[in-house]
Amino acid sequence: MEAHNSSHSPNLSTPASPQAINPTKMYSPNQIGAASALGGPVAVIYFLMVNFAVLKNDALKKETLVIGLIAIVAMWVFLPLLPDGFPSTAFTVCYVLVGRMVAERHQMTKQAIIDSPNHVFHSNWRVFGLSLVCLLGSVVVLLAPFFVLDVLGF
Repeated sequence: MEAHNSSHSPNLSTPASPQAINPTKMYSPNQIGAASALGGPVAVIYFLMVNFAVLKNDALKKETLVIGLIAIVAMWVFLPLLPDGFPSTAFTVCYVLVGRMVAERHQMTKQAIIDSPNHVFHSNWRVFGLSLVCLLGSVVVLLAPFFVLDVLGF
C-alpha cells in the first residue's frame, strides 16, 4: 500500500487564482517618475491612469485626468508670464514628484508590486517607448495653443 504524506504533496484541490497565474502588469512609482521626466505632463496623466485602471479605481482614474487637464491649462496661462530665464526644470521636477507621490500613496509601491502574486512590472523598454510617445503628446498639447494664437496674430 502506498503511503500518502499530505505535507509533502501539493494541494491540488485549491486552484490558483487566475490573476496569480497571469499577473496584471503595472508601472512602479520609479517608472512613473522616469516616464514623467522624459514624457512630460502627458506621461504623468497616462501612466497614473493606466495603473488606476489596473487597480479598478475608476474614480481616481477620472480625477487624474481632470486634475491633469487643469494643470495643463494652468501651464498655458502661466508659462507665457514667466521671465525668459526661468528654468523649465522647475516644472519637470514638480510633475515628476507629484506623479511618484500619487503612485506611492494611491496605487502600489515598488515593494508591494514585488510582493504581490497578482501584479508584475511593465518592462522598462515599454516605459521608455511610451514616454517618447507621451513626449510628443506633451509638446503638441503644450505648444499647440501658442502656435494657433501666433497664426491668428495674437
